[in-house]
Amino acid sequence: MRMVQVTRFGGPEVLVTSEATDPVAGPGQVVVAVSVAPVLFLDTQLRSGWGAEHFPKKLPYVPGAGVAGQVASVGEGVDPGWVGRRVVTDTGEGGYAEQVVVPVEGLIPVPDGLGLPEAAALLHDGRTALGLLETTGVTAGEWVLVTAAGGGLGILLVQMAHAAGARVVGAAHGKRKMDLALEMGAEAVIDYAEPGWPERVREATGGAGPDVVFDGVGGQIGRAAFAITARGGRFSAHGAPSGGFAAIAPHEADQHGVTVRGIEQVQFAPEEGKRLVERALSEAAAGRIRPVIGQTFPLERAADAHAAIEAHGGVGKTLLVITPTPFTPAERTYLATQTLGRLATVQPDGTLQVSPVGFHYNDSAATIDIHGYNVAASRKFRNVAHNGRVAFVVDDIASRQPWRVRCLEIRGHAEAIDAPPDAAGELDGAIIRIHPQRIISFGINDPDHEPHLLTPNNRTVAAPPEYRGRN
Repeated sequence: MRMVQVTRFGGPEVLVTSEATDPVAGPGQVVVAVSVAPVLFLDTQLRSGWGAEHFPKKLPYVPGAGVAGQVASVGEGVDPGWVGRRVVTDTGEGGYAEQVVVPVEGLIPVPDGLGLPEAAALLHDGRTALGLLETTGVTAGEWVLVTAAGGGLGILLVQMAHAAGARVVGAAHGKRKMDLALEMGAEAVIDYAEPGWPERVREATGGAGPDVVFDGVGGQIGRAAFAITARGGRFSAHGAPSGGFAAIAPHEADQHGVTVRGIEQVQFAPEEGKRLVERALSEAAAGRIRPVIGQTFPLERAADAHAAIEAHGGVGKTLLVITPTPFTPAERTYLATQTLGRLATVQPDGTLQVSPVGFHYNDSAATIDIHGYNVAASRKFRNVAHNGRVAFVVDDIASRQPWRVRCLEIRGHAEAIDAPPDAAGELDGAIIRIHPQRIISFGINDPDHEPHLLTPNNRTVAAPPEYRGRN
């Protein structure tokens, strides 16, 4: 299986995609085939080496504190009825991978009608938002300030506080995030990158300041938010993307008459955390809350996901979407070294057309992408737009002494995808994208046996999907 490791502490570039043996479930465990892994700001901090006193990490390690996917297999003592069920679960670490092994008691079923990306987005932020609402006791009519209101957690806090009858001020940076906070129920929005923003918050609340502050930023912004909290109010210092949690000394809290709660309030016991996640999933499935997924990346681009989070430019939740590859590591290596193949498409009269083509193995999507000059005007492109059934063959002579042939045949369905020309105008931009359903591999995974002793590796890798045709 593929996974992403932190090989050394540093910037996003230290995230490296590698291969590992498929895990096996032990007693009381299950293997989850991962579809989505949420990317946390904490992931980026730990990767940089921050927080070693609280979160010690032994290099190399696989980041990722949770996943959403389907149960692929179960270990001894586990009900086989779990196999195939859609679940979310905490992992502690190890979530940036195609498969994870977790205890069965940590599984949380995903309700019908809720997608795995949305469930993954709620695994940590939904639990945290509900926990914060419960511990602070937000009531109807109170003024609530949410900092980082455009992030995954902040968006949920805005929605939940509004649903509780509170009047919400959303503080964020940039029009896109502020508009989103308004859409989610904020009564007023403030850009905390502008001078004098605390006074504008105070004015928006009628001069008294917010009764409750959910500070997801920390640092000086958190300190400024604390200073305008109304007497008798509650202040939650749970965020630290600015470099540290808002540091509020007990005597300051007493002087201001404000109850301050720190990060410990969102560190839940397993059963309590599970209850909160189940409730968040249920609320989302019923349409009462909506996680906002701002950006997604394939597993191999985990470094880009980290860089995007650290740039503070995106809205909502950042996810890794993991497409299981149907090819073995040896087959992927082989495809990466080849550039020419033969494509068979079905013509409108039902006969086959075979064309030599240039191709690229798209490791992120686990597809074969065929490109070139005037692809959109070609007969094969029109054939695929009419009938998506295709066969694709790439082969070569690996050696002559001894004589050894390698061959990979891929049968499946294809999309005829229109796209604008590339920047240089040399290629028309259109591609034929092949999604494998059946793979016949010969001489690639077994380089040791004599050719006459080899047998093809013939396997089905996906069920035929609904025909998608031209996009």
